[in-house]
Amino acid sequence: MSCNAKKRLVFTSHTGRVSGAERVLLGILRGLDRERYEPFVVCPEDGGLHTAVVAEGISYLPIPSLRARFTWNPVRLLGYVFSIAQSMLLVRRRILDLDPDLVHANSPRAGIVATLATAGTSKTVVWHVHDILPRHPVSVVVRLLAYLSRRTQVIAVSDATAEAFSSRLPFKNRIQTIHNGVDLSCFPRKQPGDVEFKRRLGIPEGSFLVCAVGQICARKGLMELSQAFAQSYASTPSMHLAIVGKVVFEHEKPYGEQLLAYVTRTKISSRVHFAGEVRDAAAVLRGADLLVLNSLEEPFGLVLVEAMASGTPVLASRVGGIPEIVIHGTNGWLVERGDIVGLSRKLVELSQSPDDLKRTAEIAFLNTCPRFSLERFHRNLHVFYAELDARAADNRSIARATALVRDESK
Repeated sequence: MSCNAKKRLVFTSHTGRVSGAERVLLGILRGLDRERYEPFVVCPEDGGLHTAVVAEGISYLPIPSLRARFTWNPVRLLGYVFSIAQSMLLVRRRILDLDPDLVHANSPRAGIVATLATAGTSKTVVWHVHDILPRHPVSVVVRLLAYLSRRTQVIAVSDATAEAFSSRLPFKNRIQTIHNGVDLSCFPRKQPGDVEFKRRLGIPEGSFLVCAVGQICARKGLMELSQAFAQSYASTPSMHLAIVGKVVFEHEKPYGEQLLAYVTRTKISSRVHFAGEVRDAAAVLRGADLLVLNSLEEPFGLVLVEAMASGTPVLASRVGGIPEIVIHGTNGWLVERGDIVGLSRKLVELSQSPDDLKRTAEIAFLNTCPRFSLERFHRNLHVFYAELDARAADNRSIARATALVRDESK
């Protein structure tokens, strides 16, 4: 490839379903400098990701769905290993055919496949880590693979994610935090009387609406939020809770059913609204009086920045990368992980503190949102790519010089 040619990038995803990490990938593709980079996406067809990729005018190549989850079941684990091997063979064929300058894997699972698929080549593989690895023997193997492959570079979505991924391994400059970014223009600031979402749910305009936005899964702490709402129910007659989202992954369906059953059989059902998946997330956030992210674990928390851009105050749990966004009492509030009583008290307190809500929302809009804009994310990512390119050029120069010295010594 000539010096003036575009750099070819292959992005790989282990899933075709669009969730948080896939939204970030789509944001990367939209902001990629097409004068410098030629992108390709390799992902399964079982979801809307490939459709969104094609809509961006980017070439897409299909691969089988990757079945790989953390498990203690040896039979399932063996099946997952087979799925990885099957995916690896086809990904290797795709990568060798495309001959990219860089492979950007959009998750550790995609990183495992891409690293194994490029064995025996000099291809640099970037692992984009959107999740905090659980405590599990497989996590140790995943970290070791990333560490031992000197071709691997790691992007973490938060310092907490970077620390959890590296654990005790000395990745040093091979792991870098690039905080996710939000397209702030997609989340216009709320205006007085912005009650469209409340009307849609049949909630009185003067109500205090608490919203939880995102996929329905155990990690989001929605059961604990519902229990906290139940505890505050009697003392906050005007408070309503909207759970906006759906179950994305099959293994979370029982949790979704348990959550619905809990709300249905308790006294809170008349003021808890399951809104399902809503396309216009911005309208939801403008209609909310408080956004709650009660995660039990959270690598970053994009919805927090989206709410801040909308002028909606936020309350979140003190886990993962959330404290890198929310400063307690300044641009939002934090509660401890799993503290149902503390969360309930905070809901009551905030529902009666309009001045505090307005103050923190203003600070978040003016000071926090610019730090997590999509433009800043794109700049940081392009700098990262440029540094990798410069490092690769240096390595090629060293290799040529070494070969020249070796030839002259013969």
